[in-house]
Amino acid sequence: MIAIKVDVTLMGFIYKKEFSMPVKILGISGSLRNARFGRGSTVLVEEIKKIKDETELKSYLQMQTKIRVEDFISAGRDKDLPFDITYKNLQKAKGDKGLSNSEAALAAGLWGAHREGVDIAHLGLSTYFPMNGSSRNLDDLKKNILASDALLISGPVYFGDRSSLVNEFIEFLNRDAELKEYCRGRLYAGITVGAKRNGGQETTLIYQIIDMTNLNMLAVGNSAKTTSQYGGTVLAGDVGTAWADDYGLDTSIGTGARLVKVTRTLKAGDSYKLKSPVKIGVWIMQDTPEKRGLSYFEDFIKRSNIDGVDYKLLDLTQKDIARCIACDLCPTHHGPRDEYACIIGKKQDYFVQEHEDLMDVDAVLIAAYSPVDRAEIESVYQRFFERTRYVRRGHYMLSDRLAAPFVISELNANQNLHIRILTSMVRHHTILHHPLIGVEANGKIINDDYCKARFDEFAENAVRATKARLIQEDDALETNYNPVGYVISRERNEIDDKTGKNAQLLAGKQKDHSTERDLRLEKVK
Repeated sequence: MIAIKVDVTLMGFIYKKEFSMPVKILGISGSLRNARFGRGSTVLVEEIKKIKDETELKSYLQMQTKIRVEDFISAGRDKDLPFDITYKNLQKAKGDKGLSNSEAALAAGLWGAHREGVDIAHLGLSTYFPMNGSSRNLDDLKKNILASDALLISGPVYFGDRSSLVNEFIEFLNRDAELKEYCRGRLYAGITVGAKRNGGQETTLIYQIIDMTNLNMLAVGNSAKTTSQYGGTVLAGDVGTAWADDYGLDTSIGTGARLVKVTRTLKAGDSYKLKSPVKIGVWIMQDTPEKRGLSYFEDFIKRSNIDGVDYKLLDLTQKDIARCIACDLCPTHHGPRDEYACIIGKKQDYFVQEHEDLMDVDAVLIAAYSPVDRAEIESVYQRFFERTRYVRRGHYMLSDRLAAPFVISELNANQNLHIRILTSMVRHHTILHHPLIGVEANGKIINDDYCKARFDEFAENAVRATKARLIQEDDALETNYNPVGYVISRERNEIDDKTGKNAQLLAGKQKDHSTERDLRLEKVK
């Protein structure tokens, strides 16, 4: 059970409203080497809840993964038994102690979630999808899913992709009508474990983000504290080594924390309404010279019937957008969200002229038209995203906005732009929505009804996400960019910390947030 305090100004009075709601995060482990099942899942949750801090967590993970190593030794490794025999012997364990590498990463994520004040649960997919390729007890699996508010999936990398257990789980969700309805508008986040630092963890998470958003789930990555990327990425090759990857475990903890933050504010937002329209930016990055894409996007906006939404259509394809020169110190300075902070100062440059207007959005659709003939396109897509480097590194100016690709693709265009858009936007600390992909043939969108439904669904979720963003407590806004790998930027951040500049900026951000919340949000009577 969690409690959130929100200040809301109504008719000149400030009311402090404290409300509570249950939030439950279901951790799903997708490895055949799972050590916990049955009663062991309950024991694991109880153990996680007792852990006080990160030092204690990492000691716990070291101890539990060591137990799993000892399990392998006693199951046959000490006798040089073939691995299939060793594996069969492992299945005879009670399932109430030890952790596989994937479970250790998941335990870190669940601890990060529980530390935020929510309930957690655990299940291992090998209980439902055993090694022989069969399935069992799926009613129990379904019951556990339906009893949760968000899903946190952890598993190993196989050839740059998820395990067959996780794949079977995703297909299980797709096959069941009730579970598909459950997925609509719920939150997903992922954690993966690979044998190398670049062992396919990120590609696995990207594929899962695509699959889960295609199920109409909303997806988030790891937290701003741990660089806001695709989720938890842990390095562990041999059995029992995940505990030693401090950075990977930190990303897993951050993933659990981010999942909670968005889940609970979305849920809390249902009790509030907005006093001003939600501003959805439709930013056209790619089109033909005769503006075939623009005409389609304008038509979708005209036909939208979702109340409380204003669209800001921007055709960027003819705008002057300079390339990013990858400054060693980016942004030029840390300032308010509406302040331009890129070193490029060319007067005609679109970012120079329109930075404030670009940032004045509650949600973003990255729009593009993709024809078969690539010679026809006019695109600023890559230049535009390169230039948003200062937006991301300026303490995530688009944080917690809903984002999705909106691509109209001519039949047989073979485009993959929607995937690129998803992977770019998650790094802006946004909330990812189902891609909107229209297919054009003979001058018509052949899946128009489907696209229209998804377009309106995005608008509805944009309203939800905007309320969720505004309902945040002021002290939850500390989304400072962590310049991992950038020594000069890190040194500048340390100076800003010491001089109090970062604290001053945070105070300004909190004041602006409080003002916007008071102006735009009110309790449903």
